[in-house]
Amino acid sequence: MKVTSYVVGLLVLFFANQSFAQSHFDSEVNESNHISSKATIHHQEEEDFKRHKVSVYMGYTYIPQAIPSQEGLLVPTFGLDYVYQFSEKWSIGLINDIEIAQYMVEVKNSGSHGEHGHLETLDREYAYVGSLVVFYSPWESWKIGVGPGFEIEKNKNLFVGKFIFEKEFKLHDGWELSPNFQYDMKEKLYDTWTFGVSIGKRF
Repeated sequence: MKVTSYVVGLLVLFFANQSFAQSHFDSEVNESNHISSKATIHHQEEEDFKRHKVSVYMGYTYIPQAIPSQEGLLVPTFGLDYVYQFSEKWSIGLINDIEIAQYMVEVKNSGSHGEHGHLETLDREYAYVGSLVVFYSPWESWKIGVGPGFEIEKNKNLFVGKFIFEKEFKLHDGWELSPNFQYDMKEKLYDTWTFGVSIGKRF
């Protein structure tokens, strides 16, 4: 009788140990599968996150100080931009615009001692503006950008401060449509506002 009880005890202990080992093995397998699944998802997200974007821009620039018009002047503007995305929130871009027009603006001339002098005209012909802009995304698909730039024009080159506000609409296969507003301050001589849309490709 004692032998039978001893054998039964050994069998119970053996099966209990086997059950615990199987349970521990299943737990380790599940944990390994979970980690592997998270790593796969993270890798897929990294692959889906495209850091580069090239865009073609088309719009109109409003010059309020253009003469002889009393209501300002609208000129067609085209651009080619490149943006590098650091993260979901931050990016930096090289913004290039050219105005397809010839016009004059009325600006204040500084006197010899720094005081404001008389008004004078400034000729502008096919002015090109290149700017280095830092973008921040406060909300998904919305971007605010600010940065320094330089306007190259045969009569007078100017330093530029640029502000951009835009909304990105995602299309198929990495393409995006982005309406935007730009404000340029040109050495306190005159300002411009540009409204347009860009078509870009992420890769």
